[in-house]
Amino acid sequence: MPFQGFTMSPPYGGLDLVSPIDNMDPAFALELVNVFPGAGAPTVRLGYEKFADVGTSTPIKLLAPINLKDGSTQLIACSNSKIYKITTAGVSSDITGSTTPTTGDWQYITFANNLYLCNGTNNAQVYTGTGTCSDITFTGVSKNLLVNVTAHKERLYFVEANTAKVWYGGLQVTGTGGTPALTAFDFQYVFTRGGFLVAIGSYSNSANVAAQDYFWALSSEGEIVFYTGTYAGDPTTWGLVGRYIIGKPLGYRAHVRVNNEVWIITEQGIVPISALFSSDPEQALNAISQKVNPFISEYAVTTSFDHQWSGFFWPQGRRVYINIPTSGLGCKFLVYSIDTKGWTVFEMFSDEDCLAATVFNKRPFYGSSTGIVWEGESGQADAVTTTASQPIRFSGRTAFSFYGSRGNYKAFKDIRPILKTKRGVTLNLGLDVDFKRAPTVTTVTTPSGVFTPWGSPWFSPWSADIEYIFDRYAVKGQGHCAAVRFGGSVKNTTMQILGFEVRFDLGGQV
Repeated sequence: MPFQGFTMSPPYGGLDLVSPIDNMDPAFALELVNVFPGAGAPTVRLGYEKFADVGTSTPIKLLAPINLKDGSTQLIACSNSKIYKITTAGVSSDITGSTTPTTGDWQYITFANNLYLCNGTNNAQVYTGTGTCSDITFTGVSKNLLVNVTAHKERLYFVEANTAKVWYGGLQVTGTGGTPALTAFDFQYVFTRGGFLVAIGSYSNSANVAAQDYFWALSSEGEIVFYTGTYAGDPTTWGLVGRYIIGKPLGYRAHVRVNNEVWIITEQGIVPISALFSSDPEQALNAISQKVNPFISEYAVTTSFDHQWSGFFWPQGRRVYINIPTSGLGCKFLVYSIDTKGWTVFEMFSDEDCLAATVFNKRPFYGSSTGIVWEGESGQADAVTTTASQPIRFSGRTAFSFYGSRGNYKAFKDIRPILKTKRGVTLNLGLDVDFKRAPTVTTVTTPSGVFTPWGSPWFSPWSADIEYIFDRYAVKGQGHCAAVRFGGSVKNTTMQILGFEVRFDLGGQV
Protein backbone atom coordinates (compact mmCIF):
# COMPACT_ATOMS: atom_id res chain seq x y z
CA MET A 1 0.00 0.00 0.00
CA PRO A 2 1.25 3.54 -0.67
CA PHE A 3 3.04 5.81 1.80
CA GLN A 4 0.45 7.99 3.58
CA GLY A 5 0.44 11.36 5.29
CA PHE A 6 -2.23 12.67 7.65
CA THR A 7 -2.44 16.03 9.45
CA MET A 8 -3.79 16.08 13.01
CA SER A 9 -5.33 19.30 14.29
CA PRO A 10 -3.89 20.91 17.42
CA PRO A 11 -5.85 20.37 20.67
CA TYR A 12 -7.78 23.63 20.40
CA GLY A 13 -10.87 21.95 21.89
CA GLY A 14 -9.06 21.29 25.17
CA LEU A 15 -9.42 18.25 27.41
CA ASP A 16 -11.96 15.51 26.81
CA LEU A 17 -12.12 12.94 29.60
CA VAL A 18 -15.55 11.48 28.79
CA SER A 19 -15.74 10.58 25.08
CA PRO A 20 -14.98 7.00 23.94
CA ILE A 21 -11.23 6.77 23.45
CA ASP A 22 -11.65 5.17 20.01
CA ASN A 23 -14.06 7.80 18.71
CA MET A 24 -12.91 11.18 20.01
CA ASP A 25 -13.09 14.41 18.07
CA PRO A 26 -9.47 15.02 16.93
CA ALA A 27 -9.68 18.62 18.12
CA PHE A 28 -9.66 17.42 21.76
CA ALA A 29 -6.91 16.01 23.95
CA LEU A 30 -6.65 13.16 26.42
CA GLU A 31 -4.05 15.13 28.40
CA LEU A 32 -3.14 18.81 28.33
CA VAL A 33 -0.92 20.65 30.81
CA ASN A 34 0.12 24.30 30.61
CA VAL A 35 -1.23 24.65 27.08
CA PHE A 36 -4.15 27.07 26.83
CA PRO A 37 -6.76 26.29 24.13
CA GLY A 38 -7.82 29.88 23.56
CA ALA A 39 -8.77 31.79 20.43
CA GLY A 40 -6.32 30.98 17.65
CA ALA A 41 -3.79 28.22 18.19
CA PRO A 42 -3.23 26.43 21.54
CA THR A 43 -0.42 28.27 23.29
CA VAL A 44 1.93 27.43 26.16
CA ARG A 45 0.92 29.67 29.08
CA LEU A 46 3.08 32.55 30.24
CA GLY A 47 5.12 32.38 33.44
CA TYR A 48 4.95 34.07 36.82
CA GLU A 49 7.30 36.26 38.79
CA LYS A 50 7.75 37.46 42.36
CA PHE A 51 5.59 40.49 43.13
CA ALA A 52 5.76 40.81 46.93
CA ASP A 53 6.86 39.02 50.07
CA VAL A 54 4.86 39.44 53.28
CA GLY A 55 8.09 38.92 55.23
CA THR A 56 7.32 35.62 56.94
CA SER A 57 7.57 32.17 55.40
CA THR A 58 3.99 31.25 56.24
CA PRO A 59 1.25 30.06 53.86
CA ILE A 60 -0.94 32.70 52.26
CA LYS A 61 -4.46 31.24 52.53
CA LEU A 62 -6.42 34.05 50.86
CA LEU A 63 -5.82 36.78 48.29
CA ALA A 64 -8.58 39.39 47.85
CA PRO A 65 -8.57 42.68 45.92
CA ILE A 66 -10.22 45.83 47.26
CA ASN A 67 -11.05 48.69 44.88
CA LEU A 68 -11.26 52.04 46.65
CA LYS A 69 -13.24 55.19 45.95
CA ASP A 70 -10.17 57.13 44.86
CA GLY A 71 -9.55 54.65 42.04
CA SER A 72 -6.65 52.89 43.76
CA THR A 73 -6.51 49.16 44.35
CA GLN A 74 -4.97 47.06 47.09
CA LEU A 75 -4.36 43.34 47.37
CA ILE A 76 -5.20 41.79 50.73
CA ALA A 77 -3.19 38.70 51.71
CA CYS A 78 -4.11 36.57 54.73
CA SER A 79 -1.92 34.08 56.56
CA ASN A 80 -2.95 32.06 59.60
CA SER A 81 -1.90 34.85 61.96
CA LYS A 82 -1.75 38.09 59.96
CA ILE A 83 -3.60 40.22 57.41
CA TYR A 84 -1.49 42.22 54.95
CA LYS A 85 -2.16 44.84 52.31
CA ILE A 86 -0.05 44.99 49.17
CA THR A 87 0.01 48.04 46.95
CA THR A 88 0.24 48.06 43.17
CA ALA A 89 3.97 48.67 43.62
CA GLY A 90 4.35 45.38 45.50
CA VAL A 91 4.88 46.98 48.92
CA SER A 92 3.51 44.84 51.76
CA SER A 93 2.37 46.08 55.17
CA ASP A 94 0.69 44.49 58.18
CA ILE A 95 -2.93 45.64 58.69
CA THR A 96 -3.89 43.11 61.35
CA GLY A 97 -6.25 44.73 63.84
CA SER A 98 -6.92 44.06 67.51
CA THR A 99 -8.14 40.53 66.74
CA THR A 100 -5.18 38.26 66.02
CA PRO A 101 -6.25 35.63 63.49
CA THR A 102 -5.70 31.95 64.16
CA THR A 103 -6.58 30.85 60.62
CA GLY A 104 -6.27 32.43 57.19
CA ASP A 105 -9.30 30.64 55.75
CA TRP A 106 -11.41 33.77 55.33
CA GLN A 107 -14.36 34.36 52.99
CA TYR A 108 -14.92 37.91 51.75
CA ILE A 109 -17.18 40.42 50.02
CA THR A 110 -16.88 44.11 49.14
CA PHE A 111 -19.74 46.29 50.39
CA ALA A 112 -19.77 50.10 50.43
CA ASN A 113 -16.09 50.00 49.34
CA ASN A 114 -15.21 48.08 52.50
CA LEU A 115 -13.81 44.55 52.55
CA TYR A 116 -15.56 42.13 54.94
CA LEU A 117 -13.80 38.95 56.10
CA CYS A 118 -15.33 35.93 57.89
CA ASN A 119 -13.82 32.56 58.82
CA GLY A 120 -16.08 31.06 61.51
CA THR A 121 -13.28 31.03 64.11
CA ASN A 122 -12.16 34.62 64.62
CA ASN A 123 -14.26 37.77 64.91
CA ALA A 124 -15.49 38.93 61.51
CA GLN A 125 -13.31 41.76 60.21
CA VAL A 126 -13.83 44.87 58.09
CA TYR A 127 -11.15 46.85 56.27
CA THR A 128 -11.98 50.30 54.93
CA GLY A 129 -8.86 50.75 52.81
CA THR A 130 -6.93 52.76 55.39
CA GLY A 131 -5.46 51.95 58.78
CA THR A 132 -5.90 48.40 60.04
CA CYS A 133 -8.69 45.84 60.07
CA SER A 134 -11.26 46.03 62.86
CA ASP A 135 -14.02 43.84 64.25
CA ILE A 136 -17.42 44.48 62.73
CA THR A 137 -19.69 46.29 65.19
CA PHE A 138 -22.86 44.31 64.45
CA THR A 139 -24.60 42.75 67.44
CA GLY A 140 -27.07 39.89 67.85
CA VAL A 141 -24.68 36.99 67.14
CA SER A 142 -21.19 36.00 68.25
CA LYS A 143 -18.98 37.54 65.60
CA ASN A 144 -16.50 34.66 65.64
CA LEU A 145 -19.27 32.29 64.44
CA LEU A 146 -19.75 34.09 61.12
CA VAL A 147 -18.15 31.96 58.41
CA ASN A 148 -19.35 33.43 55.10
CA VAL A 149 -20.67 36.76 53.82
CA THR A 150 -22.39 38.34 50.85
CA ALA A 151 -24.29 41.50 49.93
CA HIS A 152 -27.79 41.50 48.46
CA LYS A 153 -30.05 44.47 47.69
CA GLU A 154 -27.96 46.89 49.76
CA ARG A 155 -27.73 44.69 52.87
CA LEU A 156 -25.03 42.49 54.32
CA TYR A 157 -25.81 38.81 54.94
CA PHE A 158 -23.64 36.51 57.09
CA VAL A 159 -23.64 32.70 57.44
CA GLU A 160 -23.39 31.29 60.96
CA ALA A 161 -21.02 28.31 61.08
CA ASN A 162 -22.44 24.82 61.65
CA THR A 163 -26.03 26.04 61.34
CA ALA A 164 -28.50 26.84 58.58
CA LYS A 165 -28.84 30.43 59.80
CA VAL A 166 -28.20 33.56 57.82
CA TRP A 167 -27.91 36.91 59.65
CA TYR A 168 -28.75 40.12 57.80
CA GLY A 169 -28.21 43.80 58.53
CA GLY A 170 -30.20 46.93 57.88
CA LEU A 171 -30.49 48.77 54.60
CA GLN A 172 -27.09 50.34 53.77
CA VAL A 173 -25.80 49.57 57.27
CA THR A 174 -22.06 48.84 57.21
CA GLY A 175 -21.29 47.70 60.76
CA THR A 176 -18.23 49.96 60.94
CA GLY A 177 -19.59 51.99 63.84
CA GLY A 178 -22.33 51.99 66.44
CA THR A 179 -24.00 48.74 67.49
CA PRO A 180 -26.44 47.83 64.71
CA ALA A 181 -28.29 44.56 65.23
CA LEU A 182 -28.29 41.58 62.88
CA THR A 183 -31.45 39.51 62.43
CA ALA A 184 -31.55 35.75 61.76
CA PHE A 185 -33.36 33.76 59.10
CA ASP A 186 -33.12 30.00 59.59
CA PHE A 187 -33.00 27.77 56.51
CA GLN A 188 -33.28 24.57 58.56
CA TYR A 189 -37.02 24.85 58.04
CA VAL A 190 -36.47 25.24 54.28
CA PHE A 191 -33.81 22.65 53.49
CA THR A 192 -35.32 19.20 53.06
CA ARG A 193 -32.01 17.32 53.16
CA GLY A 194 -30.63 18.79 56.37
CA GLY A 195 -26.98 19.78 56.60
CA PHE A 196 -25.57 23.24 57.20
CA LEU A 197 -25.56 26.48 55.22
CA VAL A 198 -22.42 26.79 53.09
CA ALA A 199 -22.80 29.74 50.75
CA ILE A 200 -25.16 32.59 49.90
CA GLY A 201 -25.26 35.18 47.15
CA SER A 202 -27.16 37.16 44.53
CA TYR A 203 -28.07 36.05 41.04
CA SER A 204 -29.87 38.10 38.40
CA ASN A 205 -31.96 35.85 36.18
CA SER A 206 -32.14 37.61 32.82
CA ALA A 207 -34.14 34.79 31.20
CA ASN A 208 -37.36 36.40 32.38
CA VAL A 209 -39.06 39.23 30.48
CA ALA A 210 -38.08 41.44 33.41
CA ALA A 211 -34.79 40.48 35.08
CA GLN A 212 -35.13 39.19 38.64
CA ASP A 213 -32.45 39.58 41.30
CA TYR A 214 -32.65 36.43 43.41
CA PHE A 215 -31.09 35.57 46.75
CA TRP A 216 -29.68 32.02 46.75
CA ALA A 217 -28.65 29.79 49.63
CA LEU A 218 -26.73 26.51 49.27
CA SER A 219 -26.58 23.69 51.82
CA SER A 220 -23.79 21.23 52.48
CA GLU A 221 -26.00 18.52 50.96
CA GLY A 222 -26.27 20.23 47.57
CA GLU A 223 -29.72 21.75 48.05
CA ILE A 224 -29.94 25.25 46.59
CA VAL A 225 -32.97 27.50 47.11
CA PHE A 226 -33.84 30.83 45.51
CA TYR A 227 -35.79 33.68 47.08
CA THR A 228 -37.26 36.84 45.67
CA GLY A 229 -38.17 39.94 47.61
CA THR A 230 -36.51 42.93 49.20
CA TYR A 231 -34.98 41.20 52.24
CA ALA A 232 -35.44 38.16 54.47
CA GLY A 233 -37.51 40.00 57.06
CA ASP A 234 -40.14 41.39 54.66
CA PRO A 235 -43.10 38.96 54.76
CA THR A 236 -44.93 40.81 51.98
CA THR A 237 -42.27 40.19 49.30
CA TRP A 238 -39.82 37.56 50.57
CA GLY A 239 -40.67 34.14 49.23
CA LEU A 240 -39.25 30.85 47.94
CA VAL A 241 -39.33 30.64 44.13
CA GLY A 242 -37.03 27.72 43.31
CA ARG A 243 -35.39 24.61 44.77
CA TYR A 244 -32.84 22.32 43.08
CA ILE A 245 -30.71 19.38 44.17
CA ILE A 246 -27.15 19.36 42.81
CA GLY A 247 -23.89 17.74 43.88
CA LYS A 248 -22.48 18.58 47.30
CA PRO A 249 -20.45 21.82 47.23
CA LEU A 250 -16.74 21.43 47.87
CA GLY A 251 -16.17 24.37 50.20
CA TYR A 252 -17.21 27.77 51.51
CA ARG A 253 -15.49 29.42 48.53
CA ALA A 254 -16.57 26.84 45.96
CA HIS A 255 -18.45 29.26 43.72
CA VAL A 256 -17.16 31.63 41.03
CA ARG A 257 -18.79 34.71 39.57
CA VAL A 258 -18.28 34.84 35.80
CA ASN A 259 -19.74 38.13 34.59
CA ASN A 260 -23.45 37.80 35.45
CA GLU A 261 -23.18 34.03 36.02
CA VAL A 262 -22.38 32.03 39.15
CA TRP A 263 -20.62 28.66 38.85
CA ILE A 264 -20.90 26.27 41.80
CA ILE A 265 -18.07 23.74 42.19
CA THR A 266 -19.51 20.42 43.38
CA GLU A 267 -18.21 16.90 43.90
CA GLN A 268 -19.79 15.97 40.55
CA GLY A 269 -18.53 18.96 38.54
CA ILE A 270 -19.42 22.61 37.93
CA VAL A 271 -23.04 23.79 37.91
CA PRO A 272 -23.84 27.24 36.43
CA ILE A 273 -26.87 28.69 38.18
CA SER A 274 -28.43 29.93 34.94
CA ALA A 275 -28.64 26.36 33.63
CA LEU A 276 -30.80 25.34 36.60
CA PHE A 277 -33.49 27.73 35.40
CA SER A 278 -33.39 26.45 31.82
CA SER A 279 -32.82 22.70 32.26
CA ASP A 280 -32.75 19.94 34.85
CA PRO A 281 -29.79 19.66 37.30
CA GLU A 282 -28.16 16.82 35.36
CA GLN A 283 -28.10 18.87 32.17
CA ALA A 284 -26.88 21.86 34.17
CA LEU A 285 -23.95 19.76 35.41
CA ASN A 286 -22.89 19.13 31.80
CA ALA A 287 -23.41 22.68 30.54
CA ILE A 288 -19.87 23.90 31.31
CA SER A 289 -17.67 21.14 32.66
CA GLN A 290 -18.93 17.92 31.10
CA LYS A 291 -15.59 16.97 29.55
CA VAL A 292 -13.60 17.49 32.78
CA ASN A 293 -16.12 16.39 35.43
CA PRO A 294 -14.15 13.16 36.06
CA PHE A 295 -11.08 15.26 36.88
CA ILE A 296 -13.00 17.29 39.49
CA SER A 297 -14.61 14.18 40.97
CA GLU A 298 -11.23 12.45 41.25
CA TYR A 299 -9.75 15.24 43.36
CA ALA A 300 -12.99 15.68 45.32
CA VAL A 301 -12.53 12.16 46.67
CA THR A 302 -9.16 13.17 48.15
CA THR A 303 -10.23 16.63 49.36
CA SER A 304 -13.99 16.59 49.79
CA PHE A 305 -14.61 19.95 51.50
CA ASP A 306 -11.92 22.58 51.73
CA HIS A 307 -11.36 26.33 51.49
CA GLN A 308 -8.90 25.71 48.64
CA TRP A 309 -11.75 24.77 46.30
CA SER A 310 -12.36 28.17 44.74
CA GLY A 311 -11.86 30.06 41.50
CA PHE A 312 -11.79 33.39 39.71
CA PHE A 313 -12.60 34.92 36.34
CA TRP A 314 -9.83 36.74 34.48
CA PRO A 315 -11.69 38.80 31.87
CA GLN A 316 -8.59 40.23 30.17
CA GLY A 317 -7.30 36.70 29.56
CA ARG A 318 -10.71 35.37 28.50
CA ARG A 319 -10.49 32.49 30.97
CA VAL A 320 -11.77 31.10 34.26
CA TYR A 321 -9.49 29.44 36.82
CA ILE A 322 -10.73 26.70 39.16
CA ASN A 323 -8.41 25.94 42.10
CA ILE A 324 -7.92 22.18 42.51
CA PRO A 325 -6.35 21.16 45.87
CA THR A 326 -3.50 18.67 45.48
CA SER A 327 -2.29 18.66 49.09
CA GLY A 328 -2.69 20.62 52.28
CA LEU A 329 -0.45 23.36 50.90
CA GLY A 330 -0.74 22.96 47.15
CA CYS A 331 -3.08 23.52 44.21
CA LYS A 332 -3.24 23.29 40.45
CA PHE A 333 -5.74 24.97 38.15
CA LEU A 334 -8.41 23.77 35.79
CA VAL A 335 -8.62 26.61 33.26
CA TYR A 336 -11.57 27.29 30.94
CA SER A 337 -11.43 29.28 27.71
CA ILE A 338 -14.37 31.66 27.30
CA ASP A 339 -13.79 31.68 23.53
CA THR A 340 -13.39 27.98 22.67
CA LYS A 341 -15.17 26.47 25.72
CA GLY A 342 -12.11 24.22 26.12
CA TRP A 343 -10.45 23.13 29.37
CA THR A 344 -6.82 22.60 30.27
CA VAL A 345 -4.70 22.09 33.40
CA PHE A 346 -2.21 24.68 34.61
CA GLU A 347 0.56 23.49 36.90
CA MET A 348 3.04 25.91 38.42
CA PHE A 349 6.71 25.00 38.91
CA SER A 350 5.59 23.96 42.41
CA ASP A 351 2.01 23.25 43.52
CA GLU A 352 2.79 25.28 46.63
CA ASP A 353 3.24 28.43 44.54
CA CYS A 354 -0.55 28.81 44.08
CA LEU A 355 -2.19 27.98 47.39
CA ALA A 356 -4.45 31.05 46.93
CA ALA A 357 -5.29 33.04 43.80
CA THR A 358 -7.25 36.04 42.53
CA VAL A 359 -7.23 38.80 39.90
CA PHE A 360 -5.43 42.04 40.77
CA ASN A 361 -4.11 44.78 38.49
CA LYS A 362 -5.73 42.96 35.54
CA ARG A 363 -3.58 39.84 36.03
CA PRO A 364 -3.83 36.59 37.97
CA PHE A 365 -1.95 36.61 41.28
CA TYR A 366 -0.96 33.58 43.33
CA GLY A 367 -0.22 33.27 47.05
CA SER A 368 2.36 30.66 47.99
CA SER A 369 2.92 28.46 51.02
CA THR A 370 6.10 30.43 51.78
CA GLY A 371 4.66 33.94 52.03
CA ILE A 372 5.47 35.01 48.46
CA VAL A 373 2.86 36.63 46.21
CA TRP A 374 3.47 35.87 42.53
CA GLU A 375 2.22 37.83 39.52
CA GLY A 376 0.90 35.31 36.99
CA GLU A 377 0.73 35.35 33.18
CA SER A 378 3.81 37.52 33.19
CA GLY A 379 7.05 36.86 31.33
CA GLN A 380 8.34 33.65 29.78
CA ALA A 381 9.66 31.71 32.79
CA ASP A 382 8.27 30.32 36.05
CA ALA A 383 9.05 31.33 39.66
CA VAL A 384 11.12 34.32 38.55
CA THR A 385 13.01 36.12 41.31
CA THR A 386 16.02 38.43 41.19
CA THR A 387 18.31 35.41 41.47
CA ALA A 388 16.57 32.49 39.78
CA SER A 389 13.93 31.36 37.30
CA GLN A 390 12.55 28.09 36.01
CA PRO A 391 11.40 26.84 32.58
CA ILE A 392 7.68 26.44 31.84
CA ARG A 393 6.93 22.74 31.48
CA PHE A 394 4.13 21.62 29.16
CA SER A 395 2.72 18.36 27.82
CA GLY A 396 -0.16 16.91 25.88
CA ARG A 397 -1.64 13.77 24.41
CA THR A 398 -3.95 14.12 21.43
CA ALA A 399 -7.01 12.04 20.65
CA PHE A 400 -6.33 8.63 19.11
CA SER A 401 -6.83 8.67 15.36
CA PHE A 402 -7.23 5.89 12.80
CA TYR A 403 -5.93 8.37 10.18
CA GLY A 404 -8.79 7.88 7.76
CA SER A 405 -8.54 4.09 7.63
CA ARG A 406 -9.93 2.34 10.69
CA GLY A 407 -9.47 -1.22 9.43
CA ASN A 408 -5.91 -0.96 8.09
CA TYR A 409 -2.69 -1.73 9.93
CA LYS A 410 -0.04 1.00 9.81
CA ALA A 411 3.72 1.26 10.26
CA PHE A 412 4.35 4.80 11.52
CA LYS A 413 7.45 6.54 10.19
CA ASP A 414 7.69 10.16 11.29
CA ILE A 415 5.97 13.22 12.79
CA ARG A 416 6.25 16.79 11.62
CA PRO A 417 5.03 19.13 14.40
CA ILE A 418 3.84 22.51 13.19
CA LEU A 419 4.97 25.03 15.81
CA LYS A 420 5.56 28.73 16.17
CA THR A 421 8.40 29.30 18.61
CA LYS A 422 12.10 30.03 18.90
CA ARG A 423 14.31 27.52 17.10
CA GLY A 424 16.52 25.36 19.25
CA VAL A 425 13.85 24.35 21.77
CA THR A 426 13.84 20.76 23.02
CA LEU A 427 10.71 18.64 22.68
CA ASN A 428 9.54 15.21 23.74
CA LEU A 429 7.70 13.78 20.76
CA GLY A 430 6.27 10.36 19.99
CA LEU A 431 3.26 8.13 19.45
CA ASP A 432 1.06 6.01 21.68
CA VAL A 433 -0.20 3.17 19.50
CA ASP A 434 -3.49 1.23 19.81
CA PHE A 435 -4.49 2.88 23.12
CA LYS A 436 -1.28 1.82 24.90
CA ARG A 437 0.92 4.37 26.61
CA ALA A 438 4.49 4.28 25.33
CA PRO A 439 7.01 3.87 28.19
CA THR A 440 9.27 6.60 26.75
CA VAL A 441 8.94 9.43 24.27
CA THR A 442 11.85 10.54 22.09
CA THR A 443 13.60 13.82 22.92
CA VAL A 444 14.27 15.98 19.88
CA THR A 445 15.76 19.44 19.42
CA THR A 446 14.58 21.78 16.70
CA PRO A 447 17.37 23.20 14.51
CA SER A 448 18.99 26.43 15.60
CA GLY A 449 17.73 29.54 13.88
CA VAL A 450 19.87 32.17 12.19
CA PHE A 451 18.43 35.64 12.55
CA THR A 452 19.35 39.21 13.27
CA PRO A 453 17.03 41.05 15.67
CA TRP A 454 15.23 44.08 14.32
CA GLY A 455 17.38 47.18 14.56
CA SER A 456 20.71 45.31 14.78
CA PRO A 457 23.67 46.20 12.55
CA TRP A 458 23.25 44.85 9.03
CA PHE A 459 24.84 41.38 9.02
CA SER A 460 21.89 39.35 7.73
CA PRO A 461 18.26 40.09 6.90
CA TRP A 462 16.43 41.42 9.93
CA SER A 463 13.88 39.04 11.39
CA ALA A 464 12.21 37.95 14.61
CA ASP A 465 13.55 35.02 16.64
CA ILE A 466 10.05 33.43 16.71
CA GLU A 467 9.62 31.27 13.61
CA TYR A 468 7.36 28.62 12.16
CA ILE A 469 8.96 25.20 12.66
CA PHE A 470 8.03 22.45 10.25
CA ASP A 471 10.70 19.73 10.62
CA ARG A 472 10.28 15.95 10.49
CA TYR A 473 11.33 13.55 13.25
CA ALA A 474 11.42 9.77 13.04
CA VAL A 475 9.11 7.74 15.26
CA LYS A 476 8.44 4.06 15.84
CA GLY A 477 5.17 2.21 16.20
CA GLN A 478 2.85 -0.16 14.43
CA GLY A 479 -0.87 -0.55 14.84
CA HIS A 480 -4.27 0.62 13.71
CA CYS A 481 -4.38 3.99 15.52
CA ALA A 482 -2.12 6.37 17.37
CA ALA A 483 -2.14 9.46 19.57
CA VAL A 484 0.60 12.08 19.45
CA ARG A 485 2.44 12.66 22.70
CA PHE A 486 4.27 15.95 23.02
CA GLY A 487 5.90 17.91 25.79
CA GLY A 488 8.99 19.69 26.98
CA SER A 489 9.78 23.06 28.46
CA VAL A 490 10.29 26.58 27.19
CA LYS A 491 12.04 29.57 28.65
CA ASN A 492 12.38 33.08 27.25
CA THR A 493 10.10 32.22 24.35
CA THR A 494 6.48 31.55 23.54
CA MET A 495 5.12 28.50 21.75
CA GLN A 496 2.01 27.95 19.65
CA ILE A 497 1.01 24.43 18.59
CA LEU A 498 -0.55 24.44 15.13
CA GLY A 499 -0.81 20.73 14.34
CA PHE A 500 1.02 17.49 13.63
CA GLU A 501 1.62 15.72 10.32
CA VAL A 502 1.98 11.95 10.78
CA ARG A 503 3.32 9.69 8.02
CA PHE A 504 3.02 5.92 7.82
CA ASP A 505 3.04 2.90 5.52
CA LEU A 506 -0.51 1.65 5.08
CA GLY A 507 -0.89 -2.11 5.26
CA GLY A 508 -3.84 -4.37 4.59
CA GLN A 509 -6.92 -4.75 6.68
CA VAL A 510 -6.49 -6.78 9.85
